[in-house]
Amino acid sequence: MLNTQQQFTEYMQKLTTLMQGSELAWDRAFLSQLENTELLLPVIGAFSAGKSTLLNTFLGMDILPVGIAPETELATELHYGENPWLQAIRHDGSEERLPVEALAEVNKNSADYSHLRLHIDSPALKAIAPLVLVDMPGYGSSLENHNKALAYYLPRGAHFIVVTSVEDGTVTQSMLRHLDSIKTFDSDFSFVLSKTNLRAPEQVQEVSGFIEEQLQLYFDKDMSVIPLDNKSATAFYDALVAIDPERLFHNLFIDRLKDQNIDLLSQINFASNVVKNSKKDNDNAIVSLEQALEDLLRQRNRTQQELTWRYSGPLITRIINAIDSDLHNQLDRLAKLAATSNAPSALEREIVDIMRSNLTNTLKREMDQISAELVEEIAVSLAQSNNTMVALDDNWAKNIADKTEGKLKAVSGFVETLSEKFPSKEGAGKAYRVLSSILAITTNVLNPVLELAIVFLPDIIRFFSSLNAEEKARDKLMNSVFPGIKSELRKALPEIVDEQLQTLLNNVSNEFEEQINQQRTLISTYQQEREQQQASIDQQLDALQQLSLALQALATTYLYR
Repeated sequence: MLNTQQQFTEYMQKLTTLMQGSELAWDRAFLSQLENTELLLPVIGAFSAGKSTLLNTFLGMDILPVGIAPETELATELHYGENPWLQAIRHDGSEERLPVEALAEVNKNSADYSHLRLHIDSPALKAIAPLVLVDMPGYGSSLENHNKALAYYLPRGAHFIVVTSVEDGTVTQSMLRHLDSIKTFDSDFSFVLSKTNLRAPEQVQEVSGFIEEQLQLYFDKDMSVIPLDNKSATAFYDALVAIDPERLFHNLFIDRLKDQNIDLLSQINFASNVVKNSKKDNDNAIVSLEQALEDLLRQRNRTQQELTWRYSGPLITRIINAIDSDLHNQLDRLAKLAATSNAPSALEREIVDIMRSNLTNTLKREMDQISAELVEEIAVSLAQSNNTMVALDDNWAKNIADKTEGKLKAVSGFVETLSEKFPSKEGAGKAYRVLSSILAITTNVLNPVLELAIVFLPDIIRFFSSLNAEEKARDKLMNSVFPGIKSELRKALPEIVDEQLQTLLNNVSNEFEEQINQQRTLISTYQQEREQQQASIDQQLDALQQLSLALQALATTYLYR
């Protein structure tokens, strides 16, 4: 167990002891999350970059399939286990236990599964725990599996290993878009230059320097490229141990732990005011909270009626315009690809990749903003209409709002979000699961839109095979393909976006409702104890004060040092 993990676990164990017998609300599953969380390190790059070969060398066994064509069709987590076996996860969340030898066959039937977990007896994997490497589908794999893997692991990856072959000599536009998406989800990456044994040392140094200049220019920060020859397990191990798992684990949990501590102190303050108040004041507070629930329902209904014109319509327009702008910015490159490639799928892949990157960044930013607006709007409405609660706790609405927004923005790394397959346009927007985080909602828009793009793009660009001139390709892109994409998106997006915005509104409203009901329960509980122990009010207040001081001391020791 990591030092940080042990420290946070010890903190939660002591917190659990402190909270025994308390009426305060807190997340009792948090301790289990701390004890069992693993840090996922997706390994991304083109299929020709040698990712699987590099991983096989590191593992000390040829277990991952490699070849001249894309072999990794499903993202495969590499877990240490004394008894090797393959865990295949289906789209409905069910699992299938298979022998390790079935890995290649399962990859051939990738449409049946979401992702894989390979448990193998590798000392190398045991040595880097709790870091868990993930062999990702290469950029040359099928569009469906490539996008499925990215959508699943982008919000879950604690750190990414980016692999580019020295033969490529540069960071491609496609790779830069992937790196930009990683940054959108507040993750970081290490950049590996593979197959360096195929070039002279001075050439490797030249390529490394050029790529470092690209990354510095694009991300405005110094980044080191790690050269590897694909034959040295030690070199890759050194690259992995340079990643600080203590920092990754700390960043993953520290804000949630601090928010929980602040919330508990707020609840103690609230309970103390309840104990001090008269029965009449507390009864009035309960009536006020019941009124707040009614106000919340009215606010939700009013906002629901306004969702389309306030959010959905403008959001769809911004999404389509942003994609159209990116496509036009890449016009020369797309035209050259259309004129020189004999495979229409190459153009489809590039267009879908542009759409994926744009959708990922735009949706994450937009959904965060809409969520914040909804939370603030409801909080202001409740505060203005509820003077009784303000008298009991002058920050009651803000405290609820802060807790609600924090929960909605929490990375959904502890929730299994398995994207559904959409084999036809008619199935889009109707079958995927509803989840309670911004990242999940973003994914639930991203996945079906990309699935639809894969369906409609071949029809839009099917005449490219008859073109061999770049100028003709430019003309068709501008006057046929780009307008066709906008038209299809305009038809597909409303149902998908509307459903997810409704989900977001429900999540915001439900979180407010839960917090209001918790406060109502606190008032009822402490008022009842107050009536039963009228002579010991001072003792109740002293107990709450001692609990508050103990929580502050515990947080100071473990969270704020």
